[in-house]
Amino acid sequence: MFNFKYFSVKQSDSAMKVGTDSMLLGAFVDVKHNLKGLDIGSGTGVLSLMVAQKNSQIEIDAIEIDSLASKECSYNFEQSAWSDRLQCYNQDFIDFDSNKKYDLIFSNPPYYTTTKYNDDLRRTAARHEESLPIKLLLDNAQKHLSINGVVWLILPYSDFEKWNSIARDFGLFCSIKIKIKGKENKKPNRVIASFGTSEYPVKTKNFVLRNDDNSYTDEYISLTKEFHGVRLK
Repeated sequence: MFNFKYFSVKQSDSAMKVGTDSMLLGAFVDVKHNLKGLDIGSGTGVLSLMVAQKNSQIEIDAIEIDSLASKECSYNFEQSAWSDRLQCYNQDFIDFDSNKKYDLIFSNPPYYTTTKYNDDLRRTAARHEESLPIKLLLDNAQKHLSINGVVWLILPYSDFEKWNSIARDFGLFCSIKIKIKGKENKKPNRVIASFGTSEYPVKTKNFVLRNDDNSYTDEYISLTKEFHGVRLK
């Protein structure tokens, strides 16, 4: 069980556990003025829970292909204070057919492309792009997006230009790009990006996770203080 400040996440059955990527994306995503949310590849449901905490009105549909993770996600939703606004569906996002249009779509997508697959097939499916190809993810996301809706993703920094190019092919344009560095003197290894249907100048910022002594930076502590159940050092 991973305990947050206002909710807990059971993660014994899910292939992917709560990690820094989800914490960063959930903390950074802008949830203002959004009433309908879609979580692609929800896993434990941690991102949906973080978004629900930040927005007291948003209703979220979470899509998870893995049956055990989906059951765990539903359990975590039911145990939260926002159970009436969260729903998990056990299905492939490629086959997701809904007439709903979403103001906010978010995902910590499978993005690994190496051929060194993990012996744990469920973990491999959760991590590797093959299980949800970029083009299919972005095409389907665009189809479910409202006119003024936005898509938030966390990606490897090295893959951003590939994702950005494909997104533009489907009429999605990056407006926010947050470059995540493990330490100040390191190169970015992740990027959090927001895409919408209108093209604007891209707002770019850098974000550093840890200090040289491996303690968390003040900016990370400040960003996540409403989520972590313990005081960070």
